Amino acid sequence: MSAFDPILSGHSGLDEMLDSIRLGDNVVWQVTELSEFQHFANLFVDQAIADGRNLIYMRFGDHEPLLSPQPGLKIYEFDPNKGFESFTTDIRSRITEEGFDAFYVFDSLSSLQSVWYTDLMMGNFFRVTCPYLFVLDTVAYFPLLRGRHSYDAVDKIRDTTQLLLNVHSSEDDLYVQPLKVWNRNSPDMFLPHICSRNDFDAQTIHSGVDMSKYYRLVEESAVKSQDQNLDSYDRFFALARLDYHRGTFTEEEGDLIIESTMTRDPKLREHIKEYFTPDDYFKLRDRMVGSGCIGGKACGMLLARRIVETKVPEYLSHMEPHDSYYIGSDVFYSYIVSNNCWEMRIAQRTEEGYFSEAEPLREALLAGEFPPDIHSKFRSLLDTFGGRPFIVRSSSFLEDGFSNAFAGKYESVFCVNQGSPEERLEAFESAVRTVYASTMDPSALEYRRQRGLEHSDEQMAVLVQRVSGDHWGDLFSPRPPASATAEASIG
Repeated sequence: MSAFDPILSGHSGLDEMLDSIRLGDNVVWQVTELSEFQHFANLFVDQAIADGRNLIYMRFGDHEPLLSPQPGLKIYEFDPNKGFESFTTDIRSRITEEGFDAFYVFDSLSSLQSVWYTDLMMGNFFRVTCPYLFVLDTVAYFPLLRGRHSYDAVDKIRDTTQLLLNVHSSEDDLYVQPLKVWNRNSPDMFLPHICSRNDFDAQTIHSGVDMSKYYRLVEESAVKSQDQNLDSYDRFFALARLDYHRGTFTEEEGDLIIESTMTRDPKLREHIKEYFTPDDYFKLRDRMVGSGCIGGKACGMLLARRIVETKVPEYLSHMEPHDSYYIGSDVFYSYIVSNNCWEMRIAQRTEEGYFSEAEPLREALLAGEFPPDIHSKFRSLLDTFGGRPFIVRSSSFLEDGFSNAFAGKYESVFCVNQGSPEERLEAFESAVRTVYASTMDPSALEYRRQRGLEHSDEQMAVLVQRVSGDHWGDLFSPRPPASATAEASIG
């Protein structure tokens, strides 16, 4: 078969509605309950088995299995807890092995939000997986729970997929409204359709009475939706902060914050729980750009400061106020995805490309552009520093841990922070790019390989620290001791 050939979905009414599903199509079903997706997925599976297709169920969700084992259906299990990169690479490797013209049913994309804590990374997974499936002329079904994700994440999925279908259900019927059907059109295609649960018919809704029933269902599902103006990561923090002020903050909420924002290292987690308060978590979040972890270096420095504040408070008067900022590790992968560097990243992850593909990827990371929302947040970060210099420092997942120091392996960049706002912003973004690109430094790659970490997730977070000191005319230097200042003024 060739690209864009029509295939049978197992539901003749759906085939007529969509002018057939085609080879290369990724079909995202936006549903209220997974049972709504299962109705159409089971028909798709039955048809694919009857047609002798290479049919695969990609199992990774925290929900009950969507499909049951049966002859003609391959089932592969994956673990998203391994991290975004390892999980995504495992999925891609399986897709590569299955080759062209394979048919897939994936677990709920929404389950990835629960593991990675954010809509952003769920969207990134789809943005790198969907195009690869398209290239191999596959057909893939994905469920997505309505109202659980930010508008931005859903828009990115919509922009990437070939078909996006909205499904609602009443007691007797299922309603399907296509929101996107790539490369084909008809006068009635984007109207809601009634699909009976008992036959394979799909009737376009034209009458005002039937349309009002449909919109009542839409309205009922909207009431159950969460605030989709925010990423799930931000919604979680907002709720946790509210619980804290109400006095209902739980240990489980604290554990989730530590794991999603600071570290998964069990030793570090115990120290953090001992010295940090919930208020510390929220102050940290207020100083973050993006989502994800702040990395080993930033986590270690915050912990050291809290230990000093707790154990030897008499030294507090000698410490400057904490005013560092953090670029979350998720921004690193979003930068790679948005600059179309994922294929290069995958090639570098292979045994043969581990060193040979590193330099092209390094150059690409140095030449990329940040997404508009991150660009705006960087500008706000610079406003807080004014014209004071700062250092942009690496703070990766594995850096400064109990087992791995990575001392001198990644870059730190001094920013004088002078010039026009535009010049300062460009210098800052260039510094962040330099830190990102240093993940491909040969010495860092060799260090990882020596410690058996070449297949581990190594997301790069960034620590932005103000340089301590004062302006002295056109110069900037550390503040001298008070006695030295007095002697200078006397002299």
